[in-house]
Amino acid sequence: MENTKIEVSIITPAFNCEKTILSTYESIKKQTFGNWEWIVVEDHSTDNSFDFIKKITNGDNRVVLLRTESNSGAAVARNIGIQASRGRFISFLDVDDLWMAEKLESQISYMKINGYELSCTNYQLLYSDGSTREFVLKKNIINYKMLLKSNYLGCLTVIYDSRKLGKVLMPLDCEKREDYGAWLDITRSGVVAHRLNKSLSVYRIGSSSVSANKFKMIKYQYRVYRKHEKFGVFKSIWYIYLCSLNKIFKKY
Repeated sequence: MENTKIEVSIITPAFNCEKTILSTYESIKKQTFGNWEWIVVEDHSTDNSFDFIKKITNGDNRVVLLRTESNSGAAVARNIGIQASRGRFISFLDVDDLWMAEKLESQISYMKINGYELSCTNYQLLYSDGSTREFVLKKNIINYKMLLKSNYLGCLTVIYDSRKLGKVLMPLDCEKREDYGAWLDITRSGVVAHRLNKSLSVYRIGSSSVSANKFKMIKYQYRVYRKHEKFGVFKSIWYIYLCSLNKIFKKY
């Protein structure tokens, strides 16, 4: 990759991921679009993740393995990866999620042909019991006002063009919702996210994940409105209400 201009950087924060990261890596290697780098930022796991990642990626010069100075959380790890990235397009994939083989090729082509700065796709939900459900966005264009009512953008589906937007970092005041804070930051200036109407990723929902715990999600969502968006208490509660309604509509 030294003599080739890298097109896409894939950012992955890694923590205690020995059981899942191999399948994530394999889904990246199967991409029909080959001009990528995979930046894995290992966040001082308590298992053998760092050595395991070194072992499975040994000899693959498309992989950049970094490590935080101490356990710092996904937002810090992602930002280290973003800052180290060399690709024009920035994408995200967590250690327990997967991509379809045509994900990068389809989405990068979609963005280039249309000149889009930010894009997303539909995706599959994979539950701990093995059942699946497709999450289909009903909107082709997502703007800031829409995002305030619900985070429509699955992080594993998002790609943004750093040539047009710069290297957008994850805000550190959005605990467990740093990706949502980043999409709000991008769209606040008038940029919109464009949906490619394909299901190109698989998002695993564990029984203990934030996505599976509604009370935790409400708490973290409220903090985004209060701390990051600087909304007052009543305005924050209003958006929590709207967000909750959207969750119900999306489910049923």
